Amino acid sequence: MTRVACPLCGAPTDPRLLYKSSELAEPVARRLRRRSAGWQPQQGICPACTLDAARQLASERSLTSLHASTDPPATFPYYRADEETVLGQAERLPDHPGFDGAGVTLAFLDSGYYPHPDLTAAPIWPNAPEWAALNARQWRAALQRRALRLHHYVDLTDGAQRSGLDQPSLWDGAGDSWHGQMTTVIAAGNGLLSQGRYRGYAHGAQILAVKIGRGDGRIPEEDIVRGLNWLLERDRWREHNVRVLNISVGGDFEQDWRDNPVCLAAEELARRGVFIAAAAGNSHAPRLLAPAQAPSVLTVGGVDDLNTSPAWQTRQHAAQSLDLYPHNWGAVAVRGAVLHKPELLALGRWLPSPILPVNPVFREMHAIAALRRTLLDAGQGPGEGVGGERRQMLLEHWQRALHLDPVYRRSHPDGHPQAWLAEMEQALRRRMNAHKWVHAYYQHVDGTSVAVAQVSAVAAQMLQANPQLSPQQVRALLTQTARPLPHLPAERAGAGLLQPATAVAAALRRGAGRLRGFPVSGSVLREPLPGVPLLFPPGPAGELRATAKRDRLAAGAGAWSASPASMTGSMSGALVYFGCLAPQAREVSVLGSFNAWQPEQLPLMAAGRGWWHITLLLPPGRHVYRFWVTSDAQPLGDWRLDGETMARTESGYLTPHSVIEVPA
Repeated sequence: MTRVACPLCGAPTDPRLLYKSSELAEPVARRLRRRSAGWQPQQGICPACTLDAARQLASERSLTSLHASTDPPATFPYYRADEETVLGQAERLPDHPGFDGAGVTLAFLDSGYYPHPDLTAAPIWPNAPEWAALNARQWRAALQRRALRLHHYVDLTDGAQRSGLDQPSLWDGAGDSWHGQMTTVIAAGNGLLSQGRYRGYAHGAQILAVKIGRGDGRIPEEDIVRGLNWLLERDRWREHNVRVLNISVGGDFEQDWRDNPVCLAAEELARRGVFIAAAAGNSHAPRLLAPAQAPSVLTVGGVDDLNTSPAWQTRQHAAQSLDLYPHNWGAVAVRGAVLHKPELLALGRWLPSPILPVNPVFREMHAIAALRRTLLDAGQGPGEGVGGERRQMLLEHWQRALHLDPVYRRSHPDGHPQAWLAEMEQALRRRMNAHKWVHAYYQHVDGTSVAVAQVSAVAAQMLQANPQLSPQQVRALLTQTARPLPHLPAERAGAGLLQPATAVAAALRRGAGRLRGFPVSGSVLREPLPGVPLLFPPGPAGELRATAKRDRLAAGAGAWSASPASMTGSMSGALVYFGCLAPQAREVSVLGSFNAWQPEQLPLMAAGRGWWHITLLLPPGRHVYRFWVTSDAQPLGDWRLDGETMARTESGYLTPHSVIEVPA
C-alpha cells in the first residue's frame, strides 16, 4: 500500500495506521493539538509520533498521587492534572484480546439488576440516543430495540418465582438494582458508554441474572440456597449453558462448610460442572461466610493498586505499590488438609462502575463531565481567564447543572472571572466527591464484590478458549498463573494477583487446548524452530541486512535460513518467537518499532489450529509491537495486541502496545 507523510513528522506512513488517530487517548490528542498549531486528529498521525507524545505525558506523571492537591481533595488517586479519572480493568490487569467470553453464560446471584447499554451485543451504537436526556420509558424502549446479552432473568425474591426479560423488577431502577448492575457490567460490560475503555473481561458473554433476597433488601442464607437450587433443579445450569457462577453476596453467620446448606449446594453445583467464584467479604476479619468457605468455591479478595498501570507500578517499585483491600480471610478443613482462603486476589479499589440510570444523579454526572471537558479542552485551568466562546459554553453547561441540583447556585458568573472559575471548580469537586465521579456515566467502587466479578469474567474467557476445562482445572490455572505478592501476609494474599492474559494463555495449552505444543508468544529462543519462518527485520533503509541474506526456505515466503553460529557471530540480539491466534485471518504480520510500523512486511506463517507464528532476530533493547490481521470481515486489516504477554506500554491510543525486552 502506498505510504503517505505523517502531518507532524513527515515520515512515510501506511494510511491505515495514519488514521488510527480516531483512537487517540484524549490527553494525547489534547497535547498534540497544543503542541502543533492547526493540527487536528482527523488529519492523522503516525504511531511513532503518538508513542512519543504518550512517553512525554508519562514522564510528567507524578510518582505520588495528586488527589490531595485540590480543594476539596479528590476521592481517588491520579497522577496528572488532566488525567483525573480511573483506569479501566484491562489497563491495570491486561487480558487476552482474542477472547471475550463469547459462547459462555455467566450467571449471577445478586440483589437486583438493571439493563445497561454496556450489556448490549455490539460495543458500537451508531446514532445512539442522548442517554442523560432519557426517561425510564425511553431508556427501556431504546435498549429493547438492541440485542442485549441478558440471556435470561429470574426473580426469586420474597419466595416467588418470576422469569423473563419483561419482568417489572428488572426495569424498575430501585436501589437494590445497583449492586447487580455493578457486578454484571464490571464482569461483562463492553464499555459502550466509555468508548470501550471501561469494558469487562467477558464483554462477549451471555448473562443469566438471578435476583434473590427480600423486599426490605436483606439476603438471608435461605435465599442464597434458593438461587443455587434453582440452577440445580432440572439441571437448569446446563439448559442455560452456565459455565461460571458469580456470587457477590454472603451468608448470615460463621459455620463449618459441611453443615452449611449454602456451601453444600455450591459444592454440588461445582461437582456437576460449574466454576463458582465468591467474594471473601469486606469486614477485614478472620472469618468466612457462606459460600466463601466452601472448598470448591474460589474465594476472592482484593488489592489496592493505587489506580496505576503495570508500567507505573514498575516505576513505583513493582509489587510494593500493591496493598491489600480489607477483605476477610480464614482456613478451611478439607479431608485432613487445611485450605487457606482467599485463594486469589483481584482489583478491589477504584473500579469504574456504571451509575444507575434514569435518575437525577445520572443526569448530574453527565453535566459535570461537560463542564470539565470544556475547561480541559480550552487548555486553561481555574483563574486563567474566561471569555468569548469558552465563557458561553461554561454558562450553558452551568445552567444545565442548575436544573439538577441547587448546590450550583453557590457560584455565579457575575463579578471577577477568575474568582468565578475558582468557585466553579470547588463546587464541581464537591459534587464529584459526593457521587465518586470518574466519567460522565461511571463512578468508582470498591469491595470484594467487584474483585470477584473480574475473576468470574476471566474464567469465562478461559472456558471460551478451552471449553474442555473442568471447574477444578480453571481454578488451578487461575492460581498457578497468579502474580505472587510475597510482601503481603500469606494467609490473606493467597496465590497472589489475578493475571488475565496469562491465565487464558495457559488455558489454551492445557489438555486438548488448541495451542498445546506451541511456544508462548514473546519467548526468547536458544535456536530457530524447525518449520517456523525466521526473519531479520529491515534496517533503516528498508533493505534486509546483508548478514541475513540467505536462501529462502520452503517453510514459507519470507523465511530465511541461517545457522545459529552465523547469526550470533554476525549480529547481536536474540531470537524471539511471535505467535498470534487468529482463526479467521487471511494474513497476519507483526509490526512495530523494529520495522518502522509497516504492516505486512514481516508475515507470519499459518501453523494450524488458527495459530500464526514467526521468529525474528531482534537487536538488544526494548521493542514495542502489535500484530496486523486481515480477514474477510476486515479486508484492510486491523491491529491487535499480543494476547500472550502481560508486558504492555502506553501507546497514545486507547489501547496499549505490546512490549518485548531483548537481552544484550
